[in-house]
Amino acid sequence: MGVQLKVVTQFNSGTFNGGTLNGGTVNDIGALRALREVGRHASIASAATALGISQQALSARMRTLERTLGVQLLIRTPGGSHLTEQGRLVLGWADDVIEAADRLEAGVRSVRAGVSHRLSIAASQTTAEHLVPHWLIELRAAEESAGIAPTVVELTVANSTAVIERVRQDQAGIGVIETPHLPVDLVRAHLRHDELLVVAAPAHPWARLDRAVTLRELAAVPLVTREAGSGTRDTLTDYLAAAAPPLACAPPAVELGTSAAVRSAIAAGVGPGVLSRLAVRDDLVLGRLVPVELAGPPLTRVFTAIWRYDRPLSPEGQRFLAVAQGG
Repeated sequence: MGVQLKVVTQFNSGTFNGGTLNGGTVNDIGALRALREVGRHASIASAATALGISQQALSARMRTLERTLGVQLLIRTPGGSHLTEQGRLVLGWADDVIEAADRLEAGVRSVRAGVSHRLSIAASQTTAEHLVPHWLIELRAAEESAGIAPTVVELTVANSTAVIERVRQDQAGIGVIETPHLPVDLVRAHLRHDELLVVAAPAHPWARLDRAVTLRELAAVPLVTREAGSGTRDTLTDYLAAAAPPLACAPPAVELGTSAAVRSAIAAGVGPGVLSRLAVRDDLVLGRLVPVELAGPPLTRVFTAIWRYDRPLSPEGQRFLAVAQGG
């Protein structure tokens, strides 16, 4: 990517220390990337082809990772290799580590290239995982086409409430949020619409319904949700409150600090949940999650860029905003 320098990830559910999981120590980011490919392809052979290594080398790496963590990550059959429940959970936790490592490596390449332009961005998790990386690639391409030195981006990933506070406190030049609760004291710019889906594990009763789930049913069931302050949760809460009569969400089955953790818990059968289509598209294709039809109008929201009135966007911020609004 070549445009980032530093990544700070904030989770209300705790922090990953770059070290221990279930008693084992993970120092090999490449092994986690390889596990992600096996999960995507449901096959060690296909994943090895995608990674450009031999099937034997990838299989040995997966066995080493399992020994390191002390858990079985894969079920190996003649028809392919599938993630175990523990494997899905580990991969959910690893997603954020892998993304942070990718951004760190890209940032180091930018430093080596001697770049001078800097931009501090704070982004909500859905946008940081699924949109911001593409926008940064487009930003670099646009800058290269214009003969401008590439921008070094410091990206902070947090929920929408925390992003708003970072912008207010001048800790980020621009923020990207997904909450419907827009701050009136900050400049706001529409970026794009996003659709939220109700999803469940294939074995969940809702996955086999031949009718739409009603809003009352959705409100009554304990969901796997993000933490308070996340845009995804706020959007669902407002959506149900706008029903006639107004509805309130049941106490959650579990609250988790990342979309990846929510996806893993839903796939493991903890309960259904509501997530961005962007966040679950791979899980839907691979059959790890099943979309559940919801009665009523579509559940949508808007991604929004924010910045302070007294801190006009820098040229780097203006270029980033133009890219984000264009795609």
